Amino acid sequence: MKINSAILLIVLLVLNPFLQKNVLAQNQNLKTSRGTFTDTRDDKVYKTITIGSQVWLAENFAYLPKVDTLHISVYGYKGTSVRKAKKTKSYKEHGVLYSWEYANKLAPKGWRLPTDADWIQLETEVGMSRELAIKHGWRGDNNSVGSLKENGDSGFNIKFAGWRTDYGDFRFQNEHANFWAADSHDKERAYERLIGVTNERIGREFGNKGCGFSVRYVRDIPAEEYVTYPENEWEMMKNVSDFGWSQEKINQLYRYAIDSTNSTGIIVIQSGKMIYDYGDTHEISYIASVRKSMLSMLYGKYIEDGTIDLSKTLKELKIDDIGGLSDMEKQASILDILESKSGVFHAASNPGGNEWLFPERGSKKPGSFFIYNNWDFNVAGYIFEQETELNIYDAFEKDIAEKIEFQQWNRSAQRKSGDTTKSRFKAYHFDMSTRDMARVGYLMLRKGKWKDEQVIPASWIDRSTSITTSYSDMYKVDPRLKDWSWWKWGQGLMWRIWDSPDISPEFKGAYTATGNQGQYITIIPSMDIVVALKTKGIYGRRTNKQAYEKFLKKLFDAKK
Repeated sequence: MKINSAILLIVLLVLNPFLQKNVLAQNQNLKTSRGTFTDTRDDKVYKTITIGSQVWLAENFAYLPKVDTLHISVYGYKGTSVRKAKKTKSYKEHGVLYSWEYANKLAPKGWRLPTDADWIQLETEVGMSRELAIKHGWRGDNNSVGSLKENGDSGFNIKFAGWRTDYGDFRFQNEHANFWAADSHDKERAYERLIGVTNERIGREFGNKGCGFSVRYVRDIPAEEYVTYPENEWEMMKNVSDFGWSQEKINQLYRYAIDSTNSTGIIVIQSGKMIYDYGDTHEISYIASVRKSMLSMLYGKYIEDGTIDLSKTLKELKIDDIGGLSDMEKQASILDILESKSGVFHAASNPGGNEWLFPERGSKKPGSFFIYNNWDFNVAGYIFEQETELNIYDAFEKDIAEKIEFQQWNRSAQRKSGDTTKSRFKAYHFDMSTRDMARVGYLMLRKGKWKDEQVIPASWIDRSTSITTSYSDMYKVDPRLKDWSWWKWGQGLMWRIWDSPDISPEFKGAYTATGNQGQYITIIPSMDIVVALKTKGIYGRRTNKQAYEKFLKKLFDAKK
């Protein structure tokens, strides 16, 4: 007598819980692959696991620059010798326990402490329902949580390292695992994940920041197979849940854009595909001070090939202006100009700088004092043209717009302006579509690479988006900032760098091009996303920075 194979499987599943668990796990169709990563600080090799679109360390982090019972500790060891701590069985099997502060500090380059949303994405990838994953407390089931445990089918391989209390005691090794998330809950606590050997659920809780927990870092970018580039048009992502998004929450952003912003076009790009599109994103219009970041991008190629020497001074460049520059002012270098630290407090040909904050002419040495200075930014454009012998717009068209396949670029719409009775150096304005702003942002996100071509040197991307004037130093210059809770930036080379101590963890490593009335291109490496938002100035309305940051936070919330 023949037995139907489906009936036989059902009988076996009922009779054998172990087989039931493994068949269910196989039915999850987990997309995983294994690899390794070497931390060059100590040459330790870690196993990694790609789960869906994320890349995680598949073992507990163990970097040990020092050892104490306050920030960095090895379970059971209360001495201060790194050498002795590394010889312990606990270090070899379970890694290191870190305070929340140091867990955030010690990530290797290209890795970061996972956010609460990253954990939610991981949990849903291994089979937990989103409805459960976004709840607090103990959630999940033996199938999804078992997948994360040692020898589970996800390869995440949780080690039960125990934890250190905030007063130095060690507890529950081989019984409990506690992992930090990057999100702060309040002054004293941060998000964590905790699980016990016998638990069939995983806790989404808050831990005291001074406790010592294990760390699993996640990559700043997703698995390479998910990275794409647009062709003639941006392609809409078919299933945003692949990257942990809630489509329902993303849809709610349309209501916010309508009711709470004056934006005329918004695009959000995830790993090369569009997940959100609002307004007329094809329309070309003025993007204000975003122009400065466009110029910064242009500089990279010509610095690398030696055409532009950042150490050259205004004197060497034979640059002077209306009324004359002093000998000290002429000692300003091109780098000083790009940092907006020339020390030249001369009127600009166009408004928009912080002229009202200018100190007295000649009172600051070049390179010593930052002020948002349109004179510097305009001179940077003049220097580019003088040294390269290229018109800015022609260079932008040839070096960037054509190479990354702009959709709406119009060379004839680009023009300079300025009152040359004030300064001989004009402002170089740009008009762009929101879709092309997103292409610019995506080029930056991909470290200057577009498909198979390195359009901008990656080293220049890193340099131009690094802090040259910190958030805290900004406060020394502009007294208004103490009343601007929304101000979150330091300054790079004509990019705004997210640098405030109270920014959301998603903003770690993020930077923005900004323009008056509400023009923004924000690159967020931690989520592999670009946000381009434009407000057409002709309507006389603006999308202020508070509204824009709230939009970004609502976007982040769509992963929780």
